[in-house]
Parts: sequence; C-alpha cells; structure tokens
Amino acid sequence: MTIPYITKKQQEIIKLHYQYRFINTKQIQSFLKHKDKKTINLWLKDLREKDYVVWDYDPHTFGENTKLAVYHIGLNGIRFLKTQDNVDRTVIQKLYRDGQREDPFIARSILIAAICLQLEKESIKNESFITVTASQYANDDSPFHFLTDLKNHAPGLVIIRELVNKKRKRKTYYLLDVIDTSLPRYSIRRRMRTYIEFYFHNTWGNNVNGKFPIIRMIAPTKAILIYAKRFAKKALEDNQNPKDLHIQVTTADEIQKQGFTVTPWEEVE
Repeated sequence: MTIPYITKKQQEIIKLHYQYRFINTKQIQSFLKHKDKKTINLWLKDLREKDYVVWDYDPHTFGENTKLAVYHIGLNGIRFLKTQDNVDRTVIQKLYRDGQREDPFIARSILIAAICLQLEKESIKNESFITVTASQYANDDSPFHFLTDLKNHAPGLVIIRELVNKKRKRKTYYLLDVIDTSLPRYSIRRRMRTYIEFYFHNTWGNNVNGKFPIIRMIAPTKAILIYAKRFAKKALEDNQNPKDLHIQVTTADEIQKQGFTVTPWEEVE
C-alpha cells in the first residue's frame, strides 16, 4: 500500500513517536532544534491530515485551547515505521493501541521525553548523557536488549552518564522507572523485588562492562514515594543490604521543577 509523501523532517517526527510514544508540540520543536514554531505546526497539520499522527487537543474549547497539543502515532505513521530499519515488531504492535492509552501512560511518556531533552541540554564537553528509551532497547541490536526480559517491570529509560577526566571516561548507569498514579501497591512491591532479583542474577554484569546501575524511581505523589521507599528499605534489609545496589526515589513534581540532575534524590538506606 502506498502511503502519502512526507518530508525527511516530518519522518523525524514519526520516529520520535516510536521512541517516546506521546510527545507535545513544544517537545517536538525542541527535539528537532527548530526555531520556527509556525513551521512545526504546519508540518504537524500536514501529518494529521495524512493520518501519520493524531492529536489530543480541542482548539475550540475554552481552557483546552491554552494547553500544549499532545500527539501520538496514526495509522500511516505505523505503516511508515514498518518500512524502517531498527524498529522492533513488538513495539510496532503496541503502537496500534496508543489511541486508547489512559492519562497515566501519556503523562509518563511526556515526562520521559522531558527528562531526555533536559539531559541533552546539560551535556557539555567533559560530561555527557546518553538516553535509551524502552522502545529503543527493544531492538535486537541494542546492547540493553536483555532488559526486555523484565517484561512489565522493565525500566522506562536507561541513562548513561559519561565523565571525561584526563582523557579517561567514567560511566555511570541509571535505570529510570516512573510509577504511574494508577499502579497498585502490590505492583510497586513486585517492581522493587524484580530489580533486586535482577541485581543478584548478575544479568547486567554478563551484558554490560560497567557497574550495576543506580535504580531511580519517580513517584506520582509524596505518599507513594514514602511507601516505595519504606518497602525498598525492608527488601534491601532482607537481602543483607548489598553495598553496590542503590535505589533512589523522588516525585514527579520535583523532577518537573528541578530536572533529573538537580533534583535531590532520596537514597533508600
């Protein structure tokens, strides 16, 4: 089936949807590093009309028309992705259901995209950040593909922080997990146990030449943060408090206010 023509820049927008699933207009402009908002809106309008993307926005309703439009992939966008290399078929199948995703999933996607943008801006000569989303490491050729074995408890983002000192590179790895507002407490407990079991199975060491990553979890509220931290503390105590396993938590509000690197992460100890 022949799909409508789109430009290379518009193709980049479709690939962003594969990577992040849901993104808003401002994020699209930032990822493309484009100064002209009007041009971005024209590209998006064309993509909507050709069913490459779908937006969640009502320009005619008071209050709604002041919010940023949020976009997800459309049918022709999925058809386009199927023609590309380095896309995972299981991710492609999930994209068909993005039109039915609920608010917590959408909020998590947008937050992850915001963190990636912030880290991109903070990368300087002697310090850089590399981010790998769940859609990206789902690809068979990704060095982090083994994380897909964690299934529903797989992290939303892998972050590699590189520090260059006297021509030497030092890498710190993070696994970032965003807890949805709808996630029941038993699922939070199961998620914590999964990460601890993952540590003891040495899967990371068998696949990555680097120290075990710092686990960072973002809670939707202070109450859930306290619960997650309390349970993680007990789970670590039950496993003799391994010294090189670090779990850190914060809230979504703190991340949105201060960003990934400035936020005061609370260490579970």
